[in-house]
Amino acid sequence: MEHINERDADATAILTTESVASHYGIPVLRIEIEAAGMIEDYGPADLVQLPDWPQAVPAAYIVAGWAMRTDRSADERDAARRYCAQWPDGPQVV
Repeated sequence: MEHINERDADATAILTTESVASHYGIPVLRIEIEAAGMIEDYGPADLVQLPDWPQAVPAAYIVAGWAMRTDRSADERDAARRYCAQWPDGPQVV
């Protein structure tokens, strides 16, 4: 299952359970950059460093930011909540 799908000209980011890194129905953050041939799965405490970002950030901050948008469905917010809850010291979605 896929949730919170973001695309721009260079990259795609999704929460997905279609990964070997996903367990018990809890999604991982998958970032795909086609031009760089990059497909990476991230847990909430994993640092994400993209080519045009000045510094790496924990993946949970990216997901929590998406979840705060008002156009998110209840299922998307729940997927983000379960993702972020894996890292109790990180940001949480309530």
